[in-house]
Amino acid sequence: MNSSREVEELVRSGQIKKCPRDPKAVRNLINRAYKDLATAKRNLSQDQDCSYNYAYNAMLRSGLALMLSQGFRPEIKDKHLIVVRYASAALGEEFKRVILDYDSMRRKRHRFLYEPDIPCSLKEAKDALSTAEGFVGAIARHIRSEDPQMELGL
Repeated sequence: MNSSREVEELVRSGQIKKCPRDPKAVRNLINRAYKDLATAKRNLSQDQDCSYNYAYNAMLRSGLALMLSQGFRPEIKDKHLIVVRYASAALGEEFKRVILDYDSMRRKRHRFLYEPDIPCSLKEAKDALSTAEGFVGAIARHIRSEDPQMELGL
């Protein structure tokens, strides 16, 4: 269980709630994140927007898996932002760069979604995929390190 001040502040402010740990949901989210990464790779040369979106979804799902593995869930409002904040608080300084990249992807994905005339370049899609692969792998390793009994089914 994480006891950082940032996590405590997220609870106090009502952005996250305590919930029972759910190993099955954690496993399903991590496995789905890896499927999202595979889908992002398959679409990279044909549809960069799709690839970017699947890379982002992989990060979101693994961030949710991290939260559930530690007995937390985001509140309804600003769920995507809360997952980024929680991952930053739970993973700490070692993951600062990848968390900044994740948050940048969150904002950029929002723009791609709501401003469809802004295209996603091949470089942006490749960078997103690379960031997502590192993030999902780091989350899976972190979950296993906290709970070696956790079967992620990878």
